[in-house]
Amino acid sequence: MPSIIKQFWLFSKDGLPIAEFSGDEQTLDKTLMGGIVSAIKTFSQQLTSKGLQSLMLENDKLSFGKSHDGNAILVFRTSSKIKDKKIQKVSKNIVEIFEELYDVNDILSWDGDVRYFNGFKEKLQKFLK
Repeated sequence: MPSIIKQFWLFSKDGLPIAEFSGDEQTLDKTLMGGIVSAIKTFSQQLTSKGLQSLMLENDKLSFGKSHDGNAILVFRTSSKIKDKKIQKVSKNIVEIFEELYDVNDILSWDGDVRYFNGFKEKLQKFLK
């Protein structure tokens, strides 16, 4: 079921990459992606109080979620044919895994060393395979 995810990124609210997973050959620069996500998040929050839920591309869809009151941003790349409900279910499971391991203070006091989140990366890989 989780194989619906082509790629997954987890960013701090400032757009710093925390973790990533790629289920296919195509990869994107995670730092560039973080900057784009942060800018889109800020822009969409100025347009609407809820912010952006998803962004349609030609054959893919980027879906956005959040954890720890928006201090962590989740981005999923899936086929544009995948239903939002299915993506939201996977997103909810990933948020639960992340929040079991880390609390909001872990995010806010994070020094930028991605090795801090290795435990999450291991659980994420098992879940998404």
